[in-house]
Amino acid sequence: MTGETVLVAGASGFIGGRLVRRLAERGHRVRALVRAHSDRRGLAGLPVEFHVGALSDPDALNEAADGAGCVYNCAGKSADWGAWSEFREVNVEGAANLVRAAARAGTVRRFVHVSTTDVYGYPTRPCSENVPPRDVGLPYNRSKLLGEREVRRAAAEGGVPLTIVRPVSVYGPGSKDFVVEVANLLLRGQMMYVRGGRAPAGLVYVDNVADAMIAAAAAESAVGGVYNLRDNEETTWREYLRALARGLGVGEPKLNLPAPIATGLALAFEAVYGALRLRGRPMLTRHAVHLFERNQLFPIDRARHDFAFDGDVGFEDGMRRTIDWLGSEEGRRHVKR
Repeated sequence: MTGETVLVAGASGFIGGRLVRRLAERGHRVRALVRAHSDRRGLAGLPVEFHVGALSDPDALNEAADGAGCVYNCAGKSADWGAWSEFREVNVEGAANLVRAAARAGTVRRFVHVSTTDVYGYPTRPCSENVPPRDVGLPYNRSKLLGEREVRRAAAEGGVPLTIVRPVSVYGPGSKDFVVEVANLLLRGQMMYVRGGRAPAGLVYVDNVADAMIAAAAAESAVGGVYNLRDNEETTWREYLRALARGLGVGEPKLNLPAPIATGLALAFEAVYGALRLRGRPMLTRHAVHLFERNQLFPIDRARHDFAFDGDVGFEDGMRRTIDWLGSEEGRRHVKR
């Protein structure tokens, strides 16, 4: 509802930052929940009320949620490698804490929680929301699955109307996972194809995700619903990587690995990094292999029906905006050329 006070957790992040901008453009009074040392430069100049606090701080969450009509949880640890305690603290416990704060506020008409299609456990065929999530033991998959369960439980106990969105592969300006990391690998000549890059990537441009969340929050039909989100185009990973490489002025990946070999290498890398407790992430992980070798075209019929989801930004326009960002001052801070 235009003009209401909304709270965005994870407001300085990739999805959260774009959501804040889209909400402000539509006339909402936006509260941005950020951590003390978060980079807020992406929100500069926006009419935003900042609240500093972590998802582990109930007092800060209660203050931020007070009087809010809608709460969007975009906070989360999105990574394919890391300590389980870090995933659990944010994606499970922190998410539930935010729902409890929304319940205490007593004014929240909708809580929109950002999850992921990774909760399905990387099936060989993309599935609808009717298929139960599956824990395959990878930290991001497990933490987002458990996070959904805790958010549902807290929302039911507190009487908070809940909507969950599950984006597929979100890209666009500022994307850590699918733009910054991939661009740096391309520049170093370390990016590779898995299964020839033929798998459909299930891409969704970040503004399309933000607009979908706003539409879902306004739709009564979305109360209690869970929604896959991706763009309409069936872009493959090869098409995406070629477009990104062209924009960077470098060649596309030369190495191509069959899925079984890529999985074996990922297991070996993970074993070494785990045993030696090495910092950083392995060059290849099972999470990454699953995404790059399996069809990610999860159906979005439910989102189309319940809140008319139809991403306005297509692949060509989304890539143009992404490449433009990589050439900007901000982009060059993340991807040095």
